[in-house]
Amino acid sequence: MKRLGALSCLLVVFVLGAALELTRTWQLLVIAGVVGGILAKSLRAAALSGFLGLVIAWGAHFLVHYASMPTNFAMAFSYLSMFLVIGLVLAGLLGLISALLGYFAASVLRRPTK
Repeated sequence: MKRLGALSCLLVVFVLGAALELTRTWQLLVIAGVVGGILAKSLRAAALSGFLGLVIAWGAHFLVHYASMPTNFAMAFSYLSMFLVIGLVLAGLLGLISALLGYFAASVLRRPTK
């Protein structure tokens, strides 16, 4: 299987994360991170793509909600002032941990090269 660089894995995690967000089940975002980690060429590429991919996907999700319902979004932000920061940090940690899990699972299951 061909291993991908950080930018390609970032794109894969972002696209999968954005698609899985449409299911309204945030736990499925782990799949995006694991797939990005499996495809990553190095540990650094896996960690970077998992973290940033889901942060960008959730940021885009927040922007879409803000554009479609600005008053509701403003009310949620006024009740919990750190709403955006907490959401983005949790998305990043979810992506980071799941991408590392995928990378380590792929390295355990990979056949040794001769």
